[in-house]
Amino acid sequence: MRRLAPVAVAVLVIAAAFGFPSQALADSVTATESVAGREDPTMRKTVAARRAGVVVGVAPGVAFAGASGYPNNLRLTGNPDFYSESPMLVGHSTTYFLMGALTDYVSFGPMVNIATFESASWKSTGLGIGFRVEAFPLVGLVPALADTAIYGQAGVGSTELQAKGPFPSADGTQSFAGIGVHHEFRLFRLLGGHFAGGPYFEYDAIFAPSAERHWASLGLRVAWYGGTVTADHHTLLGRP
Repeated sequence: MRRLAPVAVAVLVIAAAFGFPSQALADSVTATESVAGREDPTMRKTVAARRAGVVVGVAPGVAFAGASGYPNNLRLTGNPDFYSESPMLVGHSTTYFLMGALTDYVSFGPMVNIATFESASWKSTGLGIGFRVEAFPLVGLVPALADTAIYGQAGVGSTELQAKGPFPSADGTQSFAGIGVHHEFRLFRLLGGHFAGGPYFEYDAIFAPSAERHWASLGLRVAWYGGTVTADHHTLLGRP
């Protein structure tokens, strides 16, 4: 046993000689990586200032439209006896969207638009399904307009114009496109995110070989942003 004691002591000394420097080296590497993470902008954690997370919203409004065309039939398209054209019609247009706020500057995702117009003699219906992109170009440039966006939406659209009475309708399905501008105001926080709302103005159109419809709408856009942003903390502190 006495012979084994010096051997055990020697083993412990060797293990300590190799172990402690290894641990010190590991701590040094970790510290170096931590410093590098603070100094390298690409490794820093970024937090959005105004928009983040999922974006769920609706934009209803009053709208004014004009529609025209032929029945969706190759034998009747282009025949003036089957041509229909409405006067200006008044109705409503509503867009539903589910997007992601990719940055403070851009949100993108699918959308659906439903718009109906009617008068004593005419009725026009339409549906657009596609994608919507919102851009906030003045973030950081003009603080008062940091929440003003221009946006576009495009996809597939279908429309029908019906003269009331025993008359053939004008209808078609092909393309949907729209462009608009809106401004949002922060309303209140809820479920870890915040609600925002404000006015919008939008122009949309549905094009098909046999029929088309154009309309302009003015209304209120309301959206819930699911992500946490630094503006939430500013609001709690009483700053805009």
